[in-house]
Amino acid sequence: MSLIHKHFKAISQVERCHQIAGIDAIYVINLDQRVEKYERCLKQFLPYGITPQRFSAIYGWDLSQEAFDEIGLKFLPPMDFLFDRRVFFRPSRHGDPGEPLNESSYGRTCVNIFTIAGAIGCALSHLSCLQHGLDSGYQTIWILEDDAQVNHNPHFLTHFLQKLDQEVGEDGWDILYTDNHHIFPAREGKYFHFRPDRPLFYHSFDNFEVGQDFIQINGRAELHSTIYRRSGIKKAIDYFTQFGLFHPIDIELYSIPHMRMYNLKHDLVGHSGSLLSDTRERGL
Repeated sequence: MSLIHKHFKAISQVERCHQIAGIDAIYVINLDQRVEKYERCLKQFLPYGITPQRFSAIYGWDLSQEAFDEIGLKFLPPMDFLFDRRVFFRPSRHGDPGEPLNESSYGRTCVNIFTIAGAIGCALSHLSCLQHGLDSGYQTIWILEDDAQVNHNPHFLTHFLQKLDQEVGEDGWDILYTDNHHIFPAREGKYFHFRPDRPLFYHSFDNFEVGQDFIQINGRAELHSTIYRRSGIKKAIDYFTQFGLFHPIDIELYSIPHMRMYNLKHDLVGHSGSLLSDTRERGL
């Protein structure tokens, strides 16, 4: 059992938002150092009468080694060495070459080489919002990152949520991404998505159209705008509480058993693509 839950940040209780029909709460993850990104995000939603709840993001670059050891994967016998990439045994920056896994790694905590310190803070921020949604009894929540781009009226989400319920059932989906970006980074090879503590499995990266508006996907990169059903919230919290963090959270969601993910075919709310990444680059 992981101790990752110790590092979730509590959120003050807020009223159920009722700003978009069918969504109980809207969170925007924003670092205290990035006030301008939050203000930009608010300006995009203001014309639609929407004010997302700001979550003061966890700054992964200040993560201690002690915290890292409670968040990541404890490498223990008989975990497998099939994972063919280097890992980090400490909070690290982009470009750090990492170290290989071998018998001397037993007893140490590690994460994938792509899980730099900023990515750990990002994961903890998302999980904190999910935990708040779970504890609050919410059925559907929307988590945004502060570099999200509003391309069309967010109130259209009510229509799409109703349509998805009709297509697959109210209990038939866990996650809906609100744009048409569904690229999964398979370029790294089959072991990129492998965890040493989990069985190696080969995964189909095929996507399947569902009705006129949705694509059922097996995984994807980027969590800039993600809607979770309560079933998906619970699956994510249960998984990370049991196994801890190894991959960046957008990739790690792929490993969660029976996580049912869907993409819109429309770029309703997507990614700005032009702002500084606080996950990859250390901020102020």
